[in-house]
Amino acid sequence: MIELQTPKSIIEDLIVVIENERKFQGIQQKELALKASIPLPTYKAFVYKKIISLENLLKVLFALKMFDNISGLLKKRTFASIEEIENKNKLPKRIRK
Repeated sequence: MIELQTPKSIIEDLIVVIENERKFQGIQQKELALKASIPLPTYKAFVYKKIISLENLLKVLFALKMFDNISGLLKKRTFASIEEIENKNKLPKRIRK
């Protein structure tokens, strides 16, 4: 079965993971917002309206010590051959249509 995800469904999944972790750690929303150095209304907008900036999302993940969840985003492309490494420097600076 093919599972299609949209940005909204990914955010909804992220909210579930973060809220479950917050509850598991026994932290109130107010405390988490304070630990993350974001206003409580900003955190509530994330949970209930599904709106958050990338910077504030990262602050929340750091406050919950969810560093491993971030590492997947920061993986750099790996090269399978020397030819790919050599061609890496030949990539165009701009892509024009």
